[in-house]
Amino acid sequence: MPYNTLKKRVGNGLRLADVVRVLLRHGFADLLRRIGVYEGIPAKILRGIRVIEAPSPERHDVGYRLRAALTELGPTFIKLGQLLSTRPDLVGHDMAKELCRLQDQVAPEPFDIMKPAIEKALGGPISEMFSEFPEEPVAAASLSQVYRARLKTGQTVAVKVQRPKAPGTIQADLSLLRGAADWAAEHSVDLGLMDPKGMVEEFERAISRELDFMLEARVIDRFRANFENNAFVFVPRTYPDCCANTILTMDWIDGVRVDAVERFPERHSDPKIVAFRGCDVLCKQVFRDHLFHADPHPGNILVTKNNQLAFLDYGMVGHLERSDVQAMADLLRAVFDENPEGCTQAVLMFTSDGEVDDPEALEHDIAEYIAFQAKAVVAGGMVGKAIEQVIVVLRRHKLRLAPRFSLLLKALATIESTGRQLDPDMDMIPVIRPYVEQIIAERFSPMAILGDVRQEFTSLLHLARQFPGDVRHLLRMLRRGKFQIHLQHEKLNYVAAVLDRASNRLTVGVITGSIIIGSSLLISTGSAVRHIGMAGYLMAGVLGLALVISILRSKNY
Repeated sequence: MPYNTLKKRVGNGLRLADVVRVLLRHGFADLLRRIGVYEGIPAKILRGIRVIEAPSPERHDVGYRLRAALTELGPTFIKLGQLLSTRPDLVGHDMAKELCRLQDQVAPEPFDIMKPAIEKALGGPISEMFSEFPEEPVAAASLSQVYRARLKTGQTVAVKVQRPKAPGTIQADLSLLRGAADWAAEHSVDLGLMDPKGMVEEFERAISRELDFMLEARVIDRFRANFENNAFVFVPRTYPDCCANTILTMDWIDGVRVDAVERFPERHSDPKIVAFRGCDVLCKQVFRDHLFHADPHPGNILVTKNNQLAFLDYGMVGHLERSDVQAMADLLRAVFDENPEGCTQAVLMFTSDGEVDDPEALEHDIAEYIAFQAKAVVAGGMVGKAIEQVIVVLRRHKLRLAPRFSLLLKALATIESTGRQLDPDMDMIPVIRPYVEQIIAERFSPMAILGDVRQEFTSLLHLARQFPGDVRHLLRMLRRGKFQIHLQHEKLNYVAAVLDRASNRLTVGVITGSIIIGSSLLISTGSAVRHIGMAGYLMAGVLGLALVISILRSKNY
């Protein structure tokens, strides 16, 4: 085995042992047992040397303990928890709310470590780009640190610098998560329904985007263009000459947190106006720009002056297609109009596969929700509560939200929650209804209908042109004998594993029996090789005992 491969496997094993230790200490032994890790080598070794003990009963709920465990495991797992907080359809609303409280704040890296990374990324000394660059950051997270610096032009800027060790740590943890997801999908039916492989892939894409600061700079430029003529929103400029894959330089934003209401008078701002504008800005991002800030919690929104808002951290954003926006408008319109059939059709557009085992039962549940809960929720102006109840119905029918919709629903619920902190009487319905009505009206306008007809006709024309070529290709494959049909059975891997385990046991049984017969022949000869026969009996006994223990420990025997 090559050294690098061995080193990687040893590193993953040590990290896995650390993860097992932390999860056990926070009371997740049952989870590890269900996926088979509790009886694995890392857990056995740790129990053997008494590094871990059986967890004591916890008074805290599962969400609190999971948040504490992810915080202890470091940046990759903190980011994973933040992603899970956007998936209440998978983890439930209580756990999602708890995971929203994950804080990504750590001790800053010393400047003598950060300085070489900054100069390497910029391609020269810091003094060539900046007239002032303090050694102490104003904020520090697990992936990056932010400095308040000054350009040669005198402009005050915020410089976001990626920690040098962050990419390596994340890649190692991603490798471990991929292996854990494969294991969980094969060994746990409950976790398999959550699609752990898909979740890890989604997480890998999200964190890869977050590590690319040039991508974040392009996103900021798009937001700035979208709000170029909007005096109520300030989007900072980026400075491409001072940006790289690991460095992002943009305007310094002079503002206070949106929940620091006591400082609003000095900013000539009113909490009720700020609450309304914050919700209106997000609705514009979703329904008009189709590009929205996916995490608008109070720490990511600043109030500058005169009720002007500025969003921070453009690393987590969502993008929607035109059909996605129409589906969202259909859902909200169906809830407003108490239309269960329309609500059911819109909900299925939000799921990953768009299919349900029992459509009638789903429509019945949504009809009950519309009849008994939706009217009261809408009357109270609680869009977030309406979304929460719809997701409960999805979970009941084992339907998963498409990732882009999970970000959208979380963003809407978060901005409403933030707005209600500023104005407890805020009603989200008057804010969002005009956008929904506009989307519906635009869809059924003559120009929109003509455009849809033209697009469908173009697709049919393309299909008609492509059809003869596809038929020729199929016949050519048949003549050459290369036509293949691939079949996949969902439980075939399980059957193969059972057969493999049975054949292994049969082989051990045959070997054990052969050793017993051979040993008996040696002992019956009465020669000097009788001690070899006794050793054979001993070996056969060990093999037989191991086989019996293996059979007894099996769930099915």
